Amino acid sequence: MLNALGHPPDNYVLIYIEVDDIDAAAPQSVAGSGGGKFVGPIPLPDGRRFAWVTDTASNMMGLVTPSPSA
Repeated sequence: MLNALGHPPDNYVLIYIEVDDIDAAAPQSVAGSGGGKFVGPIPLPDGRRFAWVTDTASNMMGLVTPSPSA
């Protein structure tokens, strides 16, 4: 996703990784490895949830759950 939000992060390419359990994935893959949470997890209108997280070099990535209908 290419975007400019008008607030940090101002410009970026964001990679989304699909995870079955976002509540388990965010703490394990991010905080446990020295990264941090930026946003979420937040519910989406279609039933999925997403979060933005940072790694130890402040690179941002997205986590998203699969569609409930899939």
